[in-house]
Parts: sequence; C-alpha cells; structure tokens
Amino acid sequence: MEKIIIVFDGFCVLCNNYVRWVSKRNPNKNIYFTNFDSDYIKNNYPKLNLGDTVFIITEGDQILERSQAIKYCLKHVKLNYFLKTIIKLSPNFLLDIFYRLIAKNRYFLFGKLDVCSIPDDVNQENILF
Repeated sequence: MEKIIIVFDGFCVLCNNYVRWVSKRNPNKNIYFTNFDSDYIKNNYPKLNLGDTVFIITEGDQILERSQAIKYCLKHVKLNYFLKTIIKLSPNFLLDIFYRLIAKNRYFLFGKLDVCSIPDDVNQENILF
C-alpha cells in the first residue's frame, strides 16, 4: 500500500479542517500528516517552505502541489463518486485559479491559529513529527 504524506499549513484553520476531513475518509490509513514546522520536514525536506499551498509527497518522493495534490489525495479517500469524477475531469489550470484565490485569502476567510498545530482528532499513528 502506497504511503502518502500531506504537508500543510498548521496555522491555517481551513488546512486543519482539510486534514481532519481526509483522515476520516482514509480507510487504509496510508495517508500521513505533517506541517511545515515539523522536524520531519526540516530533516527530510529542508527546501520545502510554507507557501500558499498544500503539498503531497508520494512514496516515490514526488512532490505535488495545489490541484495536482488534491486530485492525487482524492484517489485515496472515500468520496461521492460523482464529485470525485467532476474534480478528476476538471483541468488543473482551472482548479488552480480557484485554489490560489482561496489560498491567498485563507486566513481572512477561515482564520489563523496562534500556534502551528495538527488537529487532535487525527489518528496519532498517522502524524509525522
């Protein structure tokens, strides 16, 4: 089973909610989570910096971002087939426009935490510190 790592902004409320959502819908428990401030990222991917995107690190060390990362992640979670198909068939450039718009305004729209964190209700075995 493929190991997937989601690297997210631990200060972002939207990003934390995305992590919760993915965690609840990952029946194989093969998706792991870490934030940009973790020792795991500092030690293994020091050039990976917090930006306005979520990153996916595949088992082959391929780094995906924005809509490409979201689409890749959706392959491994339980989701309504119709919705999954619509997202899968949508062109990346179009999804990236919406992604960038939301990402640039995420703190204003959804809030910002005082401390970089990982949600408490995520399976602790799937967190990379």
